[in-house]
Amino acid sequence: MDTKPYLDYLDKEMTIMGVLSAVSIAAPAAILNSFMGDHPSSFNGELWKEEHFFIVFGSILCVAAAMHFYKERSTLAWFHGQISLTGVLEDATTSPAELRELLREADSWETWIPYSWGFTTLVSGALFYMFAILLLLIAPNSRLLTEHSVAVRVILSGGIAFGAILIAFLQRHVWSHHKFNEEPWSDFWTDIAHRFSQKLPHEGVYTRLHPSQISGAGVGVFAIKEIPKGTYIFEPDDEDLHSIPAESVKNLPPHIVKLYQDFCVLRAGRYQCPASFNKLTPSWFLNHSNAPNVVPDASLKFYAIRDIQAGEELTANYSTYGESDTNF
Repeated sequence: MDTKPYLDYLDKEMTIMGVLSAVSIAAPAAILNSFMGDHPSSFNGELWKEEHFFIVFGSILCVAAAMHFYKERSTLAWFHGQISLTGVLEDATTSPAELRELLREADSWETWIPYSWGFTTLVSGALFYMFAILLLLIAPNSRLLTEHSVAVRVILSGGIAFGAILIAFLQRHVWSHHKFNEEPWSDFWTDIAHRFSQKLPHEGVYTRLHPSQISGAGVGVFAIKEIPKGTYIFEPDDEDLHSIPAESVKNLPPHIVKLYQDFCVLRAGRYQCPASFNKLTPSWFLNHSNAPNVVPDASLKFYAIRDIQAGEELTANYSTYGESDTNF
């Protein structure tokens, strides 16, 4: 897998994050210097005297924005390093799957949350600067500002802070819950609408179990409608996996051991299992193929790696995400 184009892209984004971080530090430094220098202008002197709270708080927010941009740069640098090293340090069997997952995570909306927080914080800082100037210019001609100076300033500063926190919370919620969707905000509002409407059991269902055409496979998972590339197929599959040491299973009755072998993923000597085998979802019935059409992410949640047509069997390559002595 050629990762050079994406590594070049990450290099450019890291440079941009560095520039944004530097600007977010340099701008408030220059602004504060204009007030605290040896010969500030009369306007600057008056502005600092009347509205220094807004100026100081705006400067603090700009510095906070710089920290968010630097956090984003560090995250991108981590992905750059992991993508560069994977394939060199991993074996040939698992490297393609590891690289694919790293590239997918690096391109997810969740990875760019610090970047969005940086802009939100930077805009909030700019609003504090803007209101400092507006209040100085408007206050002498406004009875409201003259009589309720403190209240107006508390409302303005509180409103900016509350708005920034609300936007940051929404950004994190939407971008983490819809991190691989092309239109996360559209999907968010669609989900909100669904909460106020009755949802039928078939909505969001893409598959059903059916006898497999694969020799010796028994039951398989088949698409009942077209599944677009990138779709998480078995949502909402939010059941936490239980990690069971393989050593604690091997002495159980053979038919019980077979349950673990058939319906769990063996990783580093531990079975990753559902809380109960009575809670098996269709994802646990995926059959093996060397040319799969679905793959799991790091949490073992499966998504389509290409468009899947109705009637097509869904398969995964077991060897890319689990250990087994079985010859597929």
